Amino acid sequence: MSKQKQSLIFIIPGFLVTTSLLLTSTTFAQTNPNGSWLDQEENWNKPNNSIPKAPVETATNFESCQHTIRPAVLPEDKLVKAAGWTLANAAQIYGSTTIITGMTDADGMCRPMNFQVFVFTDGKFSGTLSPIPMTSRTDGSLFKVDLYRESMIDASFNRYLPTDAQCCASRESRIFYQVNTNTDAPFLVPQFPANTYDRSSS
Repeated sequence: MSKQKQSLIFIIPGFLVTTSLLLTSTTFAQTNPNGSWLDQEENWNKPNNSIPKAPVETATNFESCQHTIRPAVLPEDKLVKAAGWTLANAAQIYGSTTIITGMTDADGMCRPMNFQVFVFTDGKFSGTLSPIPMTSRTDGSLFKVDLYRESMIDASFNRYLPTDAQCCASRESRIFYQVNTNTDAPFLVPQFPANTYDRSSS
């Protein structure tokens, strides 16, 4: 599918997605969703990385959450689905940049569990927004992503303290990303440090 060099965003009903990223570094080797990577400054995206395979698990709520799942329409959709992910949320396209979300399960309210957000440049995988899978209403879970310019992304993540109620994270972290196209293979670069602040003061 060809893409015109203009702002174009497809809004496809659904929820956010899930992904697992295999890392050579042990810095992000976490079994549970955790936002500690937002307090560090290490880029997990490298040129020529493969699309992370979805975690192997049995989805328990997809049957009752079919309205949050969308079919593979874009070429990038098919690449993410081939890696074992279930597609969800809106696909965003701006020029050569495409954002796709995938998950492996949903909770009782059909919120995504074990989800990840994938970025593609000219159809080639460029990276993920998080080094590990995310789950709604946990520390480090994405709640907003905006592809506001070609190769430029603005993303915000929930930050929970141990005393926070599950409904309401007291803080959030915001990161801008840019696709580095100065190499043979484009790769996504988070612009650390993240801006983390209390929601009560925002």
